[in-house]
Amino acid sequence: MNPIRVAVGLLLKEGCVLMGERRPEKVYPLHWEFPGGKLEPNEMPMEALRRELFEELGIVIGDAEEWFNEVATYSNGMTYDISYFLVRSWNGEIINREFSNIAWISKELLPNLLHLSGNERILTRLMREGLPQ
Repeated sequence: MNPIRVAVGLLLKEGCVLMGERRPEKVYPLHWEFPGGKLEPNEMPMEALRRELFEELGIVIGDAEEWFNEVATYSNGMTYDISYFLVRSWNGEIINREFSNIAWISKELLPNLLHLSGNERILTRLMREGLPQ
């Protein structure tokens, strides 16, 4: 089975990255994740990122830089092909439309959160290199 393609945004502001806490009724309840989601049929990753960030946060993003790509298998056995984008600018105020909670997280706070198992490599990279500027 082919991995599920996903586009994820690392929204950066003042040395922090925006993360969302999954709702209690979702798979992986109360785990923290970066905003984004699955690509629709025939959708490119950047198109999916723009759509997902508008749906989840009510923002329209400017340019985003593809920063990291990985294939990750989660604890439920599902495999995802994840494209991570750096997002430094957007229009509109961030509105939480999707998550139980959202927060700007510093590098120092990252290890303290309950994370999705599939985010291990991206988190290791962020801890090693720091949050991109």
